Parts: sequence; C-alpha cells; structure tokens
Amino acid sequence: MKIHKILFLLVAFSSVGIFAQGQGSAPAEKKWYDKVNMSGYVDVYYNWTSNNKQGAQQDTAGTFHQYNKQFAVNAVKLSAEKVATAESPWGFRLDMQNGQNNMYQERPYQTANSLHNMQLLQQAYVSMFFNVKGTKGLIVDIGKMATHIGNEVLDSKDNINYTIGYIFYNTIPFIHTGARATLTVNDRLSMALLLYNSAQGTGYTGNGCQFGTAGAGQAGLSGCTTNPLNQNQVFGTGYHSYADGPNALKAGGTSVKFDAIPSKFKVVWNTLYGNDNQQSRLSDAQFYLGQQGINGLVQGGQQTPIAQPSRNRIDYWFINHMSLIFTPTKKSFILLDYTFGQRSGYANDNSYGYLSSGTSGGIPFDSNRNGIVETNGADLRYRTERQDIIRIYKTYGIWAKYEFTDQFALAARYEHIDDSKYGGSLSVNQATFAQTPRDRIDLMAADGNYTSTRFGGLGRAASNYGMIQTFTLTPTYKFTENLLIKLDIRRDWGPGRQFIDQAGRAVAGQNGLILGIVAMF
Repeated sequence: MKIHKILFLLVAFSSVGIFAQGQGSAPAEKKWYDKVNMSGYVDVYYNWTSNNKQGAQQDTAGTFHQYNKQFAVNAVKLSAEKVATAESPWGFRLDMQNGQNNMYQERPYQTANSLHNMQLLQQAYVSMFFNVKGTKGLIVDIGKMATHIGNEVLDSKDNINYTIGYIFYNTIPFIHTGARATLTVNDRLSMALLLYNSAQGTGYTGNGCQFGTAGAGQAGLSGCTTNPLNQNQVFGTGYHSYADGPNALKAGGTSVKFDAIPSKFKVVWNTLYGNDNQQSRLSDAQFYLGQQGINGLVQGGQQTPIAQPSRNRIDYWFINHMSLIFTPTKKSFILLDYTFGQRSGYANDNSYGYLSSGTSGGIPFDSNRNGIVETNGADLRYRTERQDIIRIYKTYGIWAKYEFTDQFALAARYEHIDDSKYGGSLSVNQATFAQTPRDRIDLMAADGNYTSTRFGGLGRAASNYGMIQTFTLTPTYKFTENLLIKLDIRRDWGPGRQFIDQAGRAVAGQNGLILGIVAMF
C-alpha cells in the first residue's frame, strides 16, 4: 500500500475516534475516594491569666485553656469527609484529634479521663441521603457527633474568639452518640430531629453511682450507696466504664434554621430533652412511707425509702437555645444568644449547691400538698426529696465581628450567666470552692436551713458565687490563607470576691491574654 493511502487511513481513524469521544462518550465518573475531602489543623497557644495557677496546676477558672502561664498544644486534628448527595447518596465523617485540651471535650469536663474515653475520636458517623419530594433532600447521620446546641464549636479556628465562653462550657453538652436527620426544605429553611443516647453527652462516668452532673461543666458524681435501684454503678466488668446513656431512654432534640431575610437575618432555634437517671426522686408521700418502715430499707438501724424507677416526666434535663444572627454588611456580623436550662427531679440531686440525699437539711416536708409544713420531727420537716423541685438557669450573650481588611478582623463577646435560681454556680471557677456563699440573697434562706444544727448541720454542698459575666476582645490576623493568629483579651467577673489574684488573695475578677496560632491545611 502506498504511503499516502496509509496516512489517509490513519487520519480517518483518528478523526472517527476524536468525533466519537466528543459526541458519544462521557468523561469517566470520579471514584468514591476522589470525593473524600481531607483537612486538618495544628492549634497552639500561650495563656496568661491573672491568678496564682501556673505550670502543671490545672486552672479551672477558664474553659479549655487550663494550662496557665504555659505554652500548650490546644489540639491537632485530621479530618476525612465524604458528603452524601443526591448523585452519591452515602458518606461519612471522621475526626481524629489530640492535644492538651482535648481531654475536656467529653464529660465530665474537668477530669483527664485518660484510658477510659474516646477523646481521640472526636467525631465518627456515617451519612445517607434520601430524596424527598418538594425538598432539597434528607440526610441521616448515625454515630458520634458534635452537639447541635450552642453557637460556639469545639474548634477554636471556627469561632470568632479563640477561647470558648462560659456559656458554651457550662450549660450545654459537647459531644453525643446517636442519630441526626436533617431535612433541607429549601435554600432558606432546614429542620433536624436528633436522637441521642443521653442529654449530658458522651464520656466516662468513673466509679460514681449517679450519671447526673451539676451542669455541663462540672463532674458532680456522687458516691455509691446500697440502694438496689442504683444500677449504673461501675464495678468490675459488669458495667461499661465508658458510659454513654445509663438507661434505655433516648434524649430527643430539634433544630430549626431559617433565613428570615436572606443574607441579612437568620434565626436558629434548638432544643434538647433527656432523662439520664436510673432512679426517680421520691414524692413526699413515698418518702414519708419509707420513714415509717413501709416500702423502706433498714440501714444502720434507720428506715430509708426504697428508690423508685426513673420517670421521664419528673427526672429530666431540658435545654432551649435560640440565636438571632444579623449580617448588616459583608464585613459585619452580630449574634444575640439566649439559653434556658431546666433540671427536674433526680436530675437535681447531683447539682452543686444542693444536698443529694438524706433526711436533714433542704426542702420543707409537705406530703399531702396542702401547703402546710408537717411536724413529724426535725428530720422530716426539712429534706431534699421533693420530686417537683425545678432548678433553672438562663444565659445571655452577644457576639460581634467586623472585618477591616481581608487579613484583619476584630471580634467581641459578652456573656452573662444567671444561675440565681439554680442553687449552685455554673461558673467553672473554683476560687471559693467548698465555701458557702453568704452574699447571695436568693440563697441565704436555704443556707440557714442547711447549716442549722437543729436540722443536722450538713452544710451546703461545694459551691461558689456564680452569676459570672465575661467580656472578650479578639483581634484576628490572617498571616496567610493557611495560618490564623488570634489574641483573646479577656475579663471574667462576678458578685463577691470569688476570683483570686497571683498572690492568692480574693478579688472580684480576673484578666487574661491568650495568644492562639492555628495552621490549617
């Protein structure tokens, strides 16, 4: 065959191939691993707070930044995520994290749980996408995940301040294990239903009998008793030391996000309701019968009521949280935050500021609910077993940020915790820990009952003043696209002299400077 015919055939076949590729064949679809997004960061800081804690001493007057006057590795994180979509309806999220402050993410938050928790595995869940007619789809996540409550998050780089505030640290849980169903109705409205193992969050309970805590930020574990219904004791191999939900009940939550004015005004409303107790707080009548030897145990020659199984409508923790988010311009941001928390029944028994058990001290005894305190002896007149007692706390917060340039921004945060009707303090500060506050008018009557020798002289449980306020100013500088520098200039204060200075003297507040540097990739 002549050379010009060979060239003609080669050109013809090539043209056909190119034409077929351009008209008939589609580009190869990405493999699943090509859709996995990898990210991470390294977060370090230096903290200086004006109290006498330093070096290896744990500084509980802050939140996560508990290494005072020290350089510290806040957190190191590596994340892998495949988002579930209509085109690829499965996914997952995996967050591996470690660091000096990582131990405070799981309950109880003031304890380094070491071998007993899953703090290195911050999040791990699988995702499924479902087409729902008339919406943009439903995504179901199942596994371990960050809580939906609160406007701050655990990762410092994602908050407008570097440190998390007292509100987030004290009044809500951090991490849950459970299921989340999020329906995106349209570009402006999304709704979620959540089912968690517990309201108080994932973590290690230790050898305490009670799963309840004083607040999200306090351990509050009581000692074990011989009560036959204390089934959540951690003894030997019969119980998980890593406890996430001591009973079969599940905590339920909701979340609604609505862009009332697109790109200008957004409303976020979250709730959480759960009962993390094995036994119920006794009614007055049940307590009285137990004291008379009816439905009671004999312990040390004294009649003690038998505990009753927990009841969801009595022994619960309820959280209602709302944020109003304003974005007046592309450079400005304002957020108003409100949290309401309510504990009822046995959920109160481990709250600092109130006695957890016993027949002396506490609440007037009125078995028939006629409003008249009964006179069946000193031990029956004042006690703590009223099942209808409710403790509440409220928090108020303002966050604001303005971006002056692409590299520089200034953020501010103000917080106020109202725990005046909670009985103890929700502040993590423990400067006057184990001392009964004497300046709190709202608690003075109860103090008299608790400490009176007539009623046993048991005294108030460990507590401090509470009613804490904070103000934080945070200049933020973007050194490069991958390196963020934040400086928190922070002031914490409250009633009385519940803080301490560097000489250990009682003062009304404390100041702090925390420099955080985060490298992101």
